[in-house]
Amino acid sequence: MKWFQSVLAGQIRLRLAYPWGFWMSLLAELFIVGAMNWFLWNAVVDSRGGVGFEGYTTMTLVLYTMITSILRKVQVNSDQFAGMAEDIYTGALNKYLVYPIPYFGFRFAMHLGSSLISLCQSVMALALFWAIMAQGSQPLPGIGAMLQFLILVFVSIALRFVINSAIQATAFWFEQIWALLVLFSFLIALLGGQLIPLTLYPAWAQTILAYTPFPILAALPAEALLGKLLWGDFFWGLGIGGLWTLVFYGMGNLIFRMGVRNYSGIGA
Repeated sequence: MKWFQSVLAGQIRLRLAYPWGFWMSLLAELFIVGAMNWFLWNAVVDSRGGVGFEGYTTMTLVLYTMITSILRKVQVNSDQFAGMAEDIYTGALNKYLVYPIPYFGFRFAMHLGSSLISLCQSVMALALFWAIMAQGSQPLPGIGAMLQFLILVFVSIALRFVINSAIQATAFWFEQIWALLVLFSFLIALLGGQLIPLTLYPAWAQTILAYTPFPILAALPAEALLGKLLWGDFFWGLGIGGLWTLVFYGMGNLIFRMGVRNYSGIGA
């Protein structure tokens, strides 16, 4: 697995060489997300006659949306979002097909390297905001919460990668797959609890979504970091996330192999 370590290390060095663009976009996004959600949730509580949501203060809800916003940046790197489809469209895939390493593994090593740097930078920024602005409303996470969070984040990184890969592999037949990737992002926002905690959804919706891959991509890691995820729910989410990762990995590989059979590499 030396090749995997080499690709991973190379991607990490690349991201560390140009950190300021990420920091600027991260801080601006966190400021905008935090400010918008602060006013939004205050307005919602006011409309309820000052009655809040059980288990959530206004600051806790703001932290929740900031965490899910960070998760999106960690799971989806701008340079990897449609990288496989771009290779297919431009013919750049040709050079990867002759490498003595699996193409999916190569792409995942690049993706993981970017995600690791994004995770470290994002957690540092969130911790600073949390300690200064929100510690009075929501205590800092303990060791158990951090352990749950990190495990779920790494599973979510792998899951988001294989889902995106399965979608991008359809680029062998479709001229444009960007809309499918964006549609999936909207599904995560709606069904994964990216905007609103899933615990605020109706009970029947929570039961159904517990069997889908969406919660582990947003809601479960955020609830874990806030100390609201029970260990039973953690292991259930971990199992479901691992199962869907295997399903989409197999699906993506199958679609990719079918596409490569008739791939001409025009444009290379």
